[in-house]
Amino acid sequence: MSVSIVLVNYRTPKQTRLCLRSLRRFTRSPCETIVVDNRSGDESERYLRSLSWIRFFSNESPIPTHRNGLDLAIQQATGELILILHTDTFVRREGWLDNLLGYCSPDSFIVGTQDRVILPFRGANRLNLWWKRRKLTKRWRGRGASPKLISHCVVYRRELFTGHDQRFDHPEHVDGVYNDCGEFIQRYCEGENLGIRRLRCEELSPWLWHFEAATLNLVTRRKIPRKRRRTTERFYRRPDVHAILEDGSLDE
Repeated sequence: MSVSIVLVNYRTPKQTRLCLRSLRRFTRSPCETIVVDNRSGDESERYLRSLSWIRFFSNESPIPTHRNGLDLAIQQATGELILILHTDTFVRREGWLDNLLGYCSPDSFIVGTQDRVILPFRGANRLNLWWKRRKLTKRWRGRGASPKLISHCVVYRRELFTGHDQRFDHPEHVDGVYNDCGEFIQRYCEGENLGIRRLRCEELSPWLWHFEAATLNLVTRRKIPRKRRRTTERFYRRPDVHAILEDGSLDE
């Protein structure tokens, strides 16, 4: 199936550069990459405008948001599958896209994960992940719903937007869903019995890394926990990551 990779950028120059260069470095399967900028007006926007291998769009909505930026990108996408990535999600190795699409069966309309942080883990981290996942599932069951999928890496079948008239930019409160980017679409699929495939961190971490809040929370202004900030700083010091950041040929 043809694939469109979609990202929305807002003032994350370092993360966006690493995200796109890692995509360029490790993606061998044919696909199109669409990036929407929410009128950043900084070096990240200038960087995106300089890339010839992506399809760039500026979000001209009166109030540009991540949600209407996604809707704009999907309107322009040509792929049968829409793969949404956050700019703080980085590709680790070749074959990642084929592996991810391997989970997309003919009857699945959404493929994603409920795990917020995707990092290599071992030993005690496995117990910590199990405990957090159990706590999250219990919390959502108390609300009478399944855990929502996190939008840093989700694959949607294009038919959801063309045949089922779904979109991301909904009012802040629709049928019990509050201001969430993607949960309304997930609840729609559950109500219509459309297939949803849930992936675990263990299935994604060999291929992708994601740091929650690595984009510095410029919109929410939340503080990054100290432990996660240290992990992020160590990540950027890795030789392989530094090499990708310094490889300007990946922009060509």
